[in-house]
Amino acid sequence: MEITEQDQVVIAQVDREEAEHQTWKKADAPIDIVRLTDSEDLDEATLCDLGFVARPKWLNWCAPTRASQQDFEAALSGTERRNIRLGRRTVQDEGMRIRIRKGLTEEYVDEFLTVYDRQIAGMRRGKNFARRWRDRLLAAAGEHVGVSVHQGTTMIVGSLWWARPEPSVLQMRFSAAAPDARSGRVMRAAYTEAFQYARDQGLTHVSLGNDPSLFGHVVQPGLFNFKSRFGFAPVPSQVLDPSLAGEFADRILRLDALSDPALVVTWGSHRGASPSWPDAARKPGHDLLVLSRAPGAASADRFRTDGFREVRSVSVAAGGSSVTPATGRRSDGRPSGGAERPGAGRTGQDRPDGSPDRRRRG
Repeated sequence: MEITEQDQVVIAQVDREEAEHQTWKKADAPIDIVRLTDSEDLDEATLCDLGFVARPKWLNWCAPTRASQQDFEAALSGTERRNIRLGRRTVQDEGMRIRIRKGLTEEYVDEFLTVYDRQIAGMRRGKNFARRWRDRLLAAAGEHVGVSVHQGTTMIVGSLWWARPEPSVLQMRFSAAAPDARSGRVMRAAYTEAFQYARDQGLTHVSLGNDPSLFGHVVQPGLFNFKSRFGFAPVPSQVLDPSLAGEFADRILRLDALSDPALVVTWGSHRGASPSWPDAARKPGHDLLVLSRAPGAASADRFRTDGFREVRSVSVAAGGSSVTPATGRRSDGRPSGGAERPGAGRTGQDRPDGSPDRRRRG
């Protein structure tokens, strides 16, 4: 067993034999996550018996561009459509300008990085990936598009997009906004301009980029909420970028170093299925696991889950000493079942005891 710390989360990596004997219980310090090595060699039934849940390392959030922006917005909730309208109204009322720049320059990228640096500095566990990518972005400047909002001569929202003709996707690389722009919903106005650019170029899909499949550590559930409410659903990143293939098989013991709730996007129907593009985006395939100390299914109700095949809620006791069975409803309104759910919490028995709220999606 190897114990490491990643951004204040303590992870114990174990092999199958160590998992069977639950050797992490003998550790001197509390463990937040147990991670099983070589999990790709094990089937779902074996992982379940060991108490682990498998998830892709990376997700790519995608949506069809649809025939028009009106059609795109028709698929959103009334609240989200209102947010878009308010964002556009703010741009207009405050004399802001939205610019679309085909191709990147050093001056433009550096102006964007100024906004990005400030945003990352305000995050608890923010990673300045855009700064690290500066040279690579400029090396492929002709493949990228900048969409930004300016107040006078100052950029207050910036986003860099990768135009990918072969998969027919406009994929966001990085985005950032000043705090006032985020609260004023101006970022949504900028994004809808990017979507229209994708339509004008004949691209069939837009992407809000790649995220880890655990929300509550480096990336937070608020980002999940923003993207899902904006009409995007995740696909395994490997279908568009094979270099992002791979999985983690985790058993989450505690939420002390994670957010509450924490979200885990699992493989669902994609594991072992070799999903391809764009088939992977045509119907929900991933499952969502919502972990919280609060009993019941209330935590799952806080998130838009239309883009998921199934949603499960599990209550994790404080300190990770036990798992409380969750209650809730299926998507058809029936009470949830009492099946065990691996991958969250621990008890004094061989496997955690969690009764998930299951919501089947088409």
